[in-house]
Amino acid sequence: MTDKETQRKVSGIITAGADIAGAAAGGAIGFLLGGPAGAAAGGAGGAAAAHALRNIGEQASDRLLSPREKVRVGGALAIAASKISGRLGRGETLRTDGFFDPKYNGRSDAEEIAESVLLKCQREAEERKVPYMAFLIGNIAFDDQTSPGLAHQIVKTAEDLTYRQLCILKIAALQGNFSLRSGDYRGQQNFDRPLYEILYECLDLYHRALVNFAGEVAFGPTDVKPGSMSIQGMGVDLFNQMGLATIPDTDLTPIAAQLSR
Repeated sequence: MTDKETQRKVSGIITAGADIAGAAAGGAIGFLLGGPAGAAAGGAGGAAAAHALRNIGEQASDRLLSPREKVRVGGALAIAASKISGRLGRGETLRTDGFFDPKYNGRSDAEEIAESVLLKCQREAEERKVPYMAFLIGNIAFDDQTSPGLAHQIVKTAEDLTYRQLCILKIAALQGNFSLRSGDYRGQQNFDRPLYEILYECLDLYHRALVNFAGEVAFGPTDVKPGSMSIQGMGVDLFNQMGLATIPDTDLTPIAAQLSR
């Protein structure tokens, strides 16, 4: 059981994040602070994960945060803890490659990744991204094929993308579910503003090497071929580690409608 001051700080910041985390906040407090269904249920691995998140949550509570920053940080912490707790409850095993072990500076890779995600969530004005950023903590904790170095790169890349680009990544990953335009837009003189915006976001994903267009080169937005767009490289890592498959279809529909024209 943690000391009362730690409990106060961690439960306080998680409670503040309930606006984003919803029902996950209650379970997160139990997991991190040793409730009946706490980290002990996950064995040594669960205790190590809870320790890492609890440390970062306590440090976050000591920062000077605006009210909305506290909501985002607390929400991300709660969602990450709930994700780990849920996976442990289903019998999954946390990584055992030293990810949770203290390093030369007394901090584990798990703590550094968690802190990086929470700092980015603190500054993320586009709050629809926060749950998917938090999933990075909860998923990387179980994947020993994702090195700490790659994890930091994934987090950094995720920070730079818009929520609409996350939606586009899901569309690209599941393009067979959509009736997207098969050709490019070369020769088209005029573009409605909504399509113009989305094509530039697709092009940006291409330039980041997160998507490709069946091997064809795209120099500008008119070279985008929605029907041949697929995720590649780190785009696959982002799709898996951010849990982008859970993005609501209602958020994809207006984007897919534009890319079908």
